[in-house]
Amino acid sequence: MKKRLLLNTDDYGWDLDANAAIIDLLQSDSIHNVTLLANYCDSDVLRAISPFQDRASLGIHVCLNSGQALSGSTRSTLHDACGNFYDSKTLFQRAFFGELNYSDVLLEIKSQYYYLSDHGIDITHADSHQHIHQYPFLSGMITQALHEIGVKNIRRCRPLEVKNIRRYLIYFFYQCTKNNLNKFNSPDVLVTDFTHSGFSFSTDVQPILKKLSLSHYSTIEWMCHPAREDKAGSYLQRKKEYDFLKKCDWDILLNGTGIERSQYRYI
Repeated sequence: MKKRLLLNTDDYGWDLDANAAIIDLLQSDSIHNVTLLANYCDSDVLRAISPFQDRASLGIHVCLNSGQALSGSTRSTLHDACGNFYDSKTLFQRAFFGELNYSDVLLEIKSQYYYLSDHGIDITHADSHQHIHQYPFLSGMITQALHEIGVKNIRRCRPLEVKNIRRYLIYFFYQCTKNNLNKFNSPDVLVTDFTHSGFSFSTDVQPILKKLSLSHYSTIEWMCHPAREDKAGSYLQRKKEYDFLKKCDWDILLNGTGIERSQYRYI
């Protein structure tokens, strides 16, 4: 049986450059999995991606740490009085000190989920902004809310390789919270290499695929953040990702590896 590779593109809705790149890649059949930032998507943005559901799995990119809440609640432990979410550090601190209410987490995730579904998006899977669904002290609330809503498939933030402090932290958080994923279907491992500043899009992809082909992993997620331009202040190599995904031929790259591209809806 062939291994399955899920090229999963995060951050649809984040900005115009990300939206344009993702729609372009969907049109060229270059990607087959996308997660949507509900609280950044207006009706026009959702209308643009909805027709691609016959060729791609669309998921929710749970966001409790950037932008405005969708719940409409004037008082919540997740955000300030104006509805602005706390940043990731503050969110983690509030979770650590027991200052978050599960009812607020559930309400907001329900609001994001149903905002997408009310716009015709059939949600097949979930991940989260900056991997907050695997933050200690917060993971249990987010995964429980997703389970209550009926989400079946979720990202496993287990990096294939641990090369820098960011990935060490992701791996540590994953080890602390991995049992919260037991109620879901998940890929076996997460390839995060596109986010590494030293990554070469011309020479480093094939060695990773070879390593995956020799591994015991059967379902692999490769995380992507393509955009037509980089975002100021962000470490993500969005334009390089977009240029690579636009031009690469996965049939050639995967030839002889025993790996085939797939979708979250099929795991």
